[in-house]
Amino acid sequence: MFREYTKALFKRVDTRQLMQFKPPALPVRIYTKTLHVDNVHYGLFCQEVQWPVSEQIHPLYLQMLSLPLQMQCLLDKQSPFPLLGLIHAGNQVSVLGDCNLSDAFECRVRFHDVRPHHRGWELDVLLEAWQAGQLVYRAISSYLVKVKAVHVAPKISQVESHDDCDTEQKVCIGEVTLPAATGRRYAKLSGDYNPIHLTGLTAKLFGFKKPIAHGMWTLARAVSAFVEHNEHVYITQVGCKFKRPVYLPSEIHIFQHCSTATTALIDVTNANDSITHVQANVSFE
Repeated sequence: MFREYTKALFKRVDTRQLMQFKPPALPVRIYTKTLHVDNVHYGLFCQEVQWPVSEQIHPLYLQMLSLPLQMQCLLDKQSPFPLLGLIHAGNQVSVLGDCNLSDAFECRVRFHDVRPHHRGWELDVLLEAWQAGQLVYRAISSYLVKVKAVHVAPKISQVESHDDCDTEQKVCIGEVTLPAATGRRYAKLSGDYNPIHLTGLTAKLFGFKKPIAHGMWTLARAVSAFVEHNEHVYITQVGCKFKRPVYLPSEIHIFQHCSTATTALIDVTNANDSITHVQANVSFE
């Protein structure tokens, strides 16, 4: 996706729409593509995020595979938003049916929603994947566009922590060491060559002291740890908020807590558990 990032450098941003009080107008175009899963590529992805042997496709693989299509959407000429500088804020993924790796996926991507945020605008991009006329997969990626303008919503003071849930003691289900090359490895798999993930030099150009891990890598690895710890579960939903970047190299801990028969919460923290990088929730059967 070097071409997309090159286009992003020259994309015009409609600052007038970003600065006005009402939400910017969203393009209505739907981007479509037929995606075929390459078994070798999928195997490399599973190896990278340590997905245990399972009949279920990793619930975040289609999200990753459709990234070029999502970038085309974000680069839409009618979009007032910049691509470079977007902050990946969260994801909501729903597995709605059996995803057959042998059959093609008809993928559709479009802008879904935009709403005020205390730091600017929060933007949603929707992915839907169809097989045999059935909707089998739906994912919403949320991005923060930082803008200083009169429209911004006031910051709501609230506790955004899973620690207030004491229905079950927090259990560490993974201790993972991330080498410096983690970002480059995942970039090769996903095609996401955002400079902030590649080297210290390119990350510093965008305000990061070190390269950072892809948020989707961190989330995918946490979901893998959950499935490995809870055998024979079938993931139906994954939601997350990205809280703090994971600098490379580093070590992360993955915790599971507040579990019920069909849901659980997951936290990804740093090595001494003083910083939460990702808060996620999973639903399963």
